[in-house]
Amino acid sequence: MALSYREKSLYASLAAELLVYGPYFFLHQQNSVNKVAGMIVGIIVLQFLLQMVIAAVTRNRVTDERDRLIELRGYRAGYLTIATLMVFGLGMLWFHATVGNHRMDNGKIGLHFLSVFFGMLVIADIAKTATQIVSYRRAL
Repeated sequence: MALSYREKSLYASLAAELLVYGPYFFLHQQNSVNKVAGMIVGIIVLQFLLQMVIAAVTRNRVTDERDRLIELRGYRAGYLTIATLMVFGLGMLWFHATVGNHRMDNGKIGLHFLSVFFGMLVIADIAKTATQIVSYRRAL
Protein backbone atom coordinates (compact mmCIF):
# COMPACT_ATOMS: atom_id res chain seq x y z
CA MET A 1 0.00 0.00 0.00
CA ALA A 2 1.55 3.30 -1.13
CA LEU A 3 1.48 6.27 1.18
CA SER A 4 0.48 9.69 -0.07
CA TYR A 5 2.82 12.66 0.10
CA ARG A 6 0.93 14.05 3.11
CA GLU A 7 1.15 10.74 5.00
CA LYS A 8 4.89 10.44 4.35
CA SER A 9 5.30 13.99 5.56
CA LEU A 10 3.32 13.29 8.74
CA TYR A 11 5.25 10.11 9.55
CA ALA A 12 8.56 11.95 9.03
CA SER A 13 7.36 14.81 11.23
CA LEU A 14 6.30 12.43 14.00
CA ALA A 15 9.61 10.55 13.82
CA ALA A 16 11.61 13.79 13.98
CA GLU A 17 9.60 15.05 16.95
CA LEU A 18 10.05 11.82 18.88
CA LEU A 19 13.75 11.66 17.98
CA VAL A 20 14.49 15.22 19.12
CA TYR A 21 12.03 15.70 21.97
CA GLY A 22 12.21 12.19 23.45
CA PRO A 23 15.69 12.48 24.96
CA TYR A 24 14.93 15.98 26.28
CA PHE A 25 11.92 14.89 28.29
CA PHE A 26 13.18 11.49 29.41
CA LEU A 27 16.83 12.37 30.04
CA HIS A 28 16.50 15.90 31.41
CA GLN A 29 18.81 15.98 34.39
CA GLN A 30 20.03 19.49 33.61
CA ASN A 31 17.58 21.57 31.62
CA SER A 32 18.72 24.95 30.39
CA VAL A 33 17.56 27.64 28.03
CA ASN A 34 20.46 26.74 25.72
CA LYS A 35 19.28 23.13 25.62
CA VAL A 36 15.72 24.23 24.67
CA ALA A 37 17.08 26.59 22.00
CA GLY A 38 19.34 23.85 20.63
CA MET A 39 16.43 21.46 20.50
CA ILE A 40 14.29 23.96 18.59
CA VAL A 41 17.09 24.53 16.06
CA GLY A 42 17.58 20.76 15.82
CA ILE A 43 13.91 20.09 15.06
CA ILE A 44 13.85 22.86 12.44
CA VAL A 45 16.92 21.49 10.64
CA LEU A 46 15.75 17.87 10.85
CA GLN A 47 12.23 18.72 9.64
CA PHE A 48 13.66 20.78 6.76
CA LEU A 49 15.92 17.95 5.62
CA LEU A 50 13.25 15.25 5.93
CA GLN A 51 10.58 17.28 4.15
CA MET A 52 13.03 18.20 1.38
CA VAL A 53 13.87 14.52 0.79
CA ILE A 54 10.19 13.48 0.84
CA ALA A 55 9.25 16.27 -1.59
CA ALA A 56 12.09 15.25 -3.92
CA VAL A 57 11.12 11.57 -4.08
CA THR A 58 7.33 11.95 -4.16
CA ARG A 59 5.79 12.59 -7.55
CA ASN A 60 2.18 13.34 -6.67
CA ARG A 61 1.97 16.21 -4.18
CA VAL A 62 -1.58 17.25 -5.00
CA THR A 63 -3.89 17.88 -2.05
CA ASP A 64 -7.66 17.63 -2.14
CA GLU A 65 -10.60 18.41 0.13
CA ARG A 66 -9.99 15.26 2.19
CA ASP A 67 -6.45 16.42 2.98
CA ARG A 68 -7.70 19.82 4.13
CA LEU A 69 -10.38 18.25 6.34
CA ILE A 70 -7.88 15.88 7.92
CA GLU A 71 -5.52 18.79 8.54
CA LEU A 72 -8.29 20.74 10.24
CA ARG A 73 -9.20 17.71 12.36
CA GLY A 74 -5.57 17.47 13.48
CA TYR A 75 -5.36 21.15 14.36
CA ARG A 76 -8.57 20.87 16.36
CA ALA A 77 -7.13 17.95 18.35
CA GLY A 78 -3.90 19.89 18.93
CA TYR A 79 -5.80 22.98 20.07
CA LEU A 80 -7.98 21.02 22.48
CA THR A 81 -4.88 19.30 23.85
CA ILE A 82 -2.98 22.55 24.45
CA ALA A 83 -6.04 24.25 25.96
CA THR A 84 -6.65 21.34 28.33
CA LEU A 85 -3.01 21.13 29.36
CA MET A 86 -2.79 24.90 29.91
CA VAL A 87 -5.84 24.89 32.17
CA PHE A 88 -4.42 21.90 34.04
CA GLY A 89 -0.97 23.54 34.30
CA LEU A 90 -2.38 26.83 35.54
CA GLY A 91 -4.51 24.94 38.05
CA MET A 92 -1.42 23.14 39.33
CA LEU A 93 0.44 26.45 39.56
CA TRP A 94 -2.41 27.92 41.58
CA PHE A 95 -2.50 24.81 43.78
CA HIS A 96 1.24 24.96 44.50
CA ALA A 97 1.08 28.70 45.21
CA THR A 98 -1.89 28.21 47.55
CA VAL A 99 -0.32 25.33 49.44
CA GLY A 100 3.03 27.13 49.53
CA ASN A 101 4.82 24.18 47.99
CA HIS A 102 7.46 26.07 45.98
CA ARG A 103 10.86 25.58 47.56
CA MET A 104 12.96 26.26 44.45
CA ASP A 105 14.86 29.48 43.93
CA ASN A 106 13.56 31.89 41.29
CA GLY A 107 15.93 30.79 38.50
CA LYS A 108 14.94 27.16 38.77
CA ILE A 109 11.21 27.95 38.92
CA GLY A 110 11.42 29.91 35.66
CA LEU A 111 13.31 27.12 33.94
CA HIS A 112 10.90 24.54 35.34
CA PHE A 113 7.87 26.38 33.96
CA LEU A 114 9.62 26.90 30.62
CA SER A 115 10.17 23.17 30.46
CA VAL A 116 6.61 22.30 31.51
CA PHE A 117 4.91 24.64 29.07
CA PHE A 118 7.30 23.67 26.28
CA GLY A 119 6.34 20.07 27.02
CA MET A 120 2.69 21.02 26.66
CA LEU A 121 3.39 22.46 23.21
CA VAL A 122 5.24 19.31 22.19
CA ILE A 123 2.43 17.04 23.43
CA ALA A 124 -0.15 19.13 21.55
CA ASP A 125 1.90 18.96 18.35
CA ILE A 126 2.30 15.19 18.66
CA ALA A 127 -1.46 14.89 19.28
CA LYS A 128 -2.11 16.92 16.11
CA THR A 129 0.21 14.79 14.00
CA ALA A 130 -1.07 11.50 15.44
CA THR A 131 -4.69 12.54 14.83
CA GLN A 132 -3.89 13.33 11.21
CA ILE A 133 -2.12 9.99 10.72
CA VAL A 134 -5.05 8.09 12.25
CA SER A 135 -7.48 10.06 10.08
CA TYR A 136 -5.58 9.10 6.93
CA ARG A 137 -5.51 5.45 7.94
CA ARG A 138 -9.27 5.45 8.67
CA ALA A 139 -10.10 7.16 5.38
CA LEU A 140 -8.76 4.22 3.39
